[in-house]
Formats: sequence, C-alpha cells, structure tokens
Amino acid sequence: MPIGFSFPFQVSTGSLGYFECTNDELSAIAQNLRSLMVTNWGERVMNSNFGFNMIEFIFEQARDDELKSRIADRAIDQVKTWMPYLELETLNVLFQSDDPSLDPNEMRLSIGFKLVDRPDVGGTVTEII
Repeated sequence: MPIGFSFPFQVSTGSLGYFECTNDELSAIAQNLRSLMVTNWGERVMNSNFGFNMIEFIFEQARDDELKSRIADRAIDQVKTWMPYLELETLNVLFQSDDPSLDPNEMRLSIGFKLVDRPDVGGTVTEII
C-alpha cells in the first residue's frame, strides 16, 4: 500500500494512482528528509521556516570548516524541529575542494539516520545542492 509520494514526481508504473509512491516506511522517511534538505525558507505555505535553506550557503566564498559547521548546525536544528523521530548518525558536507566532480557552487550533503523508537532501522540520504 502506498505511503507517500516519490520525488521528483513521476508517472506511476503500477496501477494505484497517477504518481509513483513509496511503499515502505523507510523510503517515505528518506523522501521526507530529502524534501526537507532541498526546501528553502518561505517555500511552504504556513510553514515559512521549513527546510534547510541551503540557498543561503551556496554562494559563500569561503568554503571551509566553519561553513561546514554552520551547514551541519542548520541541518541538525531542522531535523530536530521537523523530524524529531529521527536521530542523525552521520552528517557529511562536501565541496568541490573535497570532491572535484562537484561544480564550484555545488555541495554534497549526506545524512545517515536511524529511527529513535527503532534504532535498528535507518538509512542514508545524499543530495547535491
């Protein structure tokens, strides 16, 4: 049974509904976390502070450990606020200096998580922003 939408929206290959959906809890949580990661403040009606607001950091000139720390603090704060049922295990921020395959104004954010109530269930979400 479908739980939530898969992003980006795709036409369903199954017979249930028009859009492709997640079919298990872990996939739905990963999609929700991915959505939180790529959303900027003000994009959600009635939730103006929903999202990581990574656009604030995209054009920073100094790509150093201090910026990585600010991004990590933002991510931790937003996950605590909007997804309190998750516990973050790992959080990696990579810039072009760390990974030459990235463009100069891109960053790769990778978050490893587990469920607070079921620590044996978890996953990783990676997004290029």
